[in-house]
Amino acid sequence: MTEPRYAQLVARMLRAARGRIGPHPSAPPADAVAALAGVIRNSGVRRRRRRIVRSIGAAAAVVGIALLVGWTLIPRRRPMSVAPAGPRPTFVAEGSAVATVMAVGGPIQPLVSGQEWHPGEHLRTDGHSVTLATRDGSAIEVAPHSDLQLVRADVERWLRLGSGAVEVHVAKLKAAERFVIATPDAEVEVRGTRFRVAIVPGVDGCGRGTVTRVSVTEGVVVVRSFGGQSRVEAGSRWPGDCAERPVSTAPAAGPAPALRAEAKRPVAPRAAAVREPAPVDVPASTLATENDLFGAALKAEGAGDRREAVHLLEVLLARFPQSPLKESALVERARLIGSTQSGR
Repeated sequence: MTEPRYAQLVARMLRAARGRIGPHPSAPPADAVAALAGVIRNSGVRRRRRRIVRSIGAAAAVVGIALLVGWTLIPRRRPMSVAPAGPRPTFVAEGSAVATVMAVGGPIQPLVSGQEWHPGEHLRTDGHSVTLATRDGSAIEVAPHSDLQLVRADVERWLRLGSGAVEVHVAKLKAAERFVIATPDAEVEVRGTRFRVAIVPGVDGCGRGTVTRVSVTEGVVVVRSFGGQSRVEAGSRWPGDCAERPVSTAPAAGPAPALRAEAKRPVAPRAAAVREPAPVDVPASTLATENDLFGAALKAEGAGDRREAVHLLEVLLARFPQSPLKESALVERARLIGSTQSGR
């Protein structure tokens, strides 16, 4: 700092302090100089403090602006909107239902009209047919003296026909939905159609002795059996090499309106089902079925029905002897049989 500038600064300080420094005749010159030096020091300290405060304020403002800009640039996560789940296609008994249902490990109870049919329950009919319908327009007519179990009822509906017959109308399914009827030696899957599945005594020279009979009235179904699969179109039956017609189990009571109208429609001449050749190895198309059977067995075990779990594993081993799940199925089957016999 140059001397003229220093002199000017001292003059300003003196003018500012003039009002505070009064005449003091008794004070020696040394005291006046000391007082003046104190004023100069205090003024310098205050100036430095103001400079520090301004610097801190500027820095805080810069930091605040940076935080504000960063906050505005951070992408906000919008709350995920969950689509409301639609009503599940629950099966409900219609009309004058004359049948019984038995839950897993539960008592046998009569099936009444309006009652829901829950997964795991066996439905058995006597001398009359029973119709079950869903909200999506699908319907199942269970023929007299039939045994039908509902294995699964969510996006995939799995039913197991143990005896008798069923006439089914499946409304058009969505992309992720499936509708499957399993029998002792076959599996029938549809996308939306009308068809009939029956269990009859096996005949030599007819479908390799299979007891399953399938006839399609409308649409197309796929039948998987003996490691291969066949596409059965409207007007055709499966197996296609059987000379006899399926044993009739026509219901004594009147069928549901949709099925009754279908029964009056003339059936086209029988045509052989288009059979796809099965490769030597296990077809890739059966892997989903094998997984479903194995998963159904585990689900039955979890529900406490070990006998049903053993039965499903035996179906898996019988239908798919070369399955990659064979070893696991054998281990689970042996464990379940052991636990059943020991009563654990």
